Amino acid sequence: MTEAPLLSVTCTRDGVWSVNERGPSRVAVAYFPSKWGAMRHAVRLAMARPRCRVALIERDGAVRIERDYRSGRAGGNAEA
Repeated sequence: MTEAPLLSVTCTRDGVWSVNERGPSRVAVAYFPSKWGAMRHAVRLAMARPRCRVALIERDGAVRIERDYRSGRAGGNAEA
């Protein structure tokens, strides 16, 4: 089984929040003016995937909060 892709949320030196996406097939970065916007983006991405991890990283590199997201099936939509 492969390791879940990681979405790390961190504040840059100039105060901008970034979401870094690392996985077996992709590396991407998105920037946000607020922590709330960055966290919301990371959680939305994680919930849209079958399995993903989100971690809030402090400036010193320490992990403050980490959570695994798993959906029952791809897409995450339930049938009525």
